[in-house]
Amino acid sequence: MKIIVVGGTGFIGKHLCRKLTQLHHHVTILTRNPETAKKILVEPIDLSNWDPLKFGAPEKELEGADAVINLAGASIAEGRWTRSRKQILYDSRINTTHRLVTALSNLPITIRPKVLINASGIGYYGLDTPQDVDETANSGKGFLSDLCIQWEKEACRASDYGIRTICLRIGMVLGKDGGALQKMLLPFKLFLGGPIGDGTQPVSWIHIEDLCHLIETSIENNVFKGQINACSPHIVTMKEFCETLGKSLGRPSWLPIPALALKVGLGEMSTLMTHGQRAVPATAQKLGFVFKYPSLNSAMNNLFQMGLCLIGLI
Repeated sequence: MKIIVVGGTGFIGKHLCRKLTQLHHHVTILTRNPETAKKILVEPIDLSNWDPLKFGAPEKELEGADAVINLAGASIAEGRWTRSRKQILYDSRINTTHRLVTALSNLPITIRPKVLINASGIGYYGLDTPQDVDETANSGKGFLSDLCIQWEKEACRASDYGIRTICLRIGMVLGKDGGALQKMLLPFKLFLGGPIGDGTQPVSWIHIEDLCHLIETSIENNVFKGQINACSPHIVTMKEFCETLGKSLGRPSWLPIPALALKVGLGEMSTLMTHGQRAVPATAQKLGFVFKYPSLNSAMNNLFQMGLCLIGLI
């Protein structure tokens, strides 16, 4: 298939494009800087120049595509959530998605992509969900929730034009070369690892391989549509998460990071780590999706065996 990926040079995008090319799909990444992208990507993937915040809709690039995957968005966990930073987070998601869907709507019906898969997040459900929440749960309150609501609203416009639309509400993505896990490795390597806050906050997570497989399955299977929680069925607490990580690395998990210290240092962004959502993948499992790494132990052991030793952890 011909697949267009927006945001293909990020942590998730690199893994996904590698997987899709290995499956012999023709992948094209829309990127603001093709020259920089060439240095980041290992696989020979086609690149097309598009800056969604400066240029109009990329109709030409989208013509004849079978699927479009939108992973675009500035990093949520990079820098304090100042007013200007929040605007960047908003524009890079909502404005990009708006222009992308507008471009899809402008295409003749005969050459429109059949499916749009759009990233979202379990932050949709708010800061805390004491009980398990599936895709039927109401949205929460707060900046992240509002961001996801608007993000999905823009993406779902595509369904008005006959395009099967999927919004993946993604949990913490585990991979050895990016995401939250990579940022947590150094303290553990120095024997200074431990839970964040009181450690009772839930962590809904997914192995990067399972996420890529879920996206691949969503492209190929027409029954996948609407909102889908992209997270493992095995929810853990932050304390359990850090203990499992420490065990996989042969390191203790003994030094808690006070929530107050995070709040002072990171401001509102600290809520990403001091709060959590008990999101369950009800829709994916109902549709028959099988997780390769359903438990945290299996996910951590896989990542550890696949290359964490390369950075001196053993």
